[in-house]
Amino acid sequence: MDLVFFVALICLIIYIGYRNFELYRRYRHNKEYIECYRAMLNGSENAYERIQKYVEEEDLPEFKNKGLILKLYMELDSEIDYRKTLEEINLKQIFYKKDKYSKQLVALNSDVFIWYFLDMAKARRLSKFDALDVLNEKLFGLRELENRVEYRLAKAIYCALCEKEDAGVTFLSGLLEGNYAGLEYEKNLIGLYKRFASSTLAYSGEPMEEYYKNDLHAFASTAIGRNYMSELEIYEKYPPADKPNPDAEAEEVEENQEDKKEEETK
Repeated sequence: MDLVFFVALICLIIYIGYRNFELYRRYRHNKEYIECYRAMLNGSENAYERIQKYVEEEDLPEFKNKGLILKLYMELDSEIDYRKTLEEINLKQIFYKKDKYSKQLVALNSDVFIWYFLDMAKARRLSKFDALDVLNEKLFGLRELENRVEYRLAKAIYCALCEKEDAGVTFLSGLLEGNYAGLEYEKNLIGLYKRFASSTLAYSGEPMEEYYKNDLHAFASTAIGRNYMSELEIYEKYPPADKPNPDAEAEEVEENQEDKKEEETK
């Protein structure tokens, strides 16, 4: 019995050690990724070079592809040919583990959708419909994500930007009204998702309650909101109501990732 207990104890120690190593590895890779997207959102002069370096040196496919989504955003309105980066993006390497859909990875990498929304909005503003269509096709192929708010929101944004079907109005309006029961989503980010929805509805010219219009002014005071609303060309219509707080939404995204890391340790 003592031998069994000893072996079990050794196995537990090895497992805890492995988990701690995995957590540290994720932290190390995630830290520079966060710095990259903060530089991108705030328009830092060296943002593209930093992201390019991150993508070139990153050895984990999961994080490399997250970096490629940031890189595409920077390339879409530059003289750099964005098509190579666009084709390299592989969402399965972000949300799948050994070719199997991973709910854990979806939760850990839910922030990817935020930068995906930004990519789509910029592609539409620049009339680069080839990029917009490819981004949609890459996401459309991941059927396992269909039961998530983030996936449905991305599809609705695509429809709004391309004026397809009902321009995504049904889902976007329903999201604002709380009609997403039965769908999975990151609870800490649902407020941010709603701001993307209200911004997209404003872009489409859909009527909204005054509450949501006021919320757009708050969204405009954040780095994510400023960038997204600028790409939709509605930023001037809904300028920041208060003193700009450019890092607020980025910090909210980071806090969500911290929560996920804590859940991993439980």
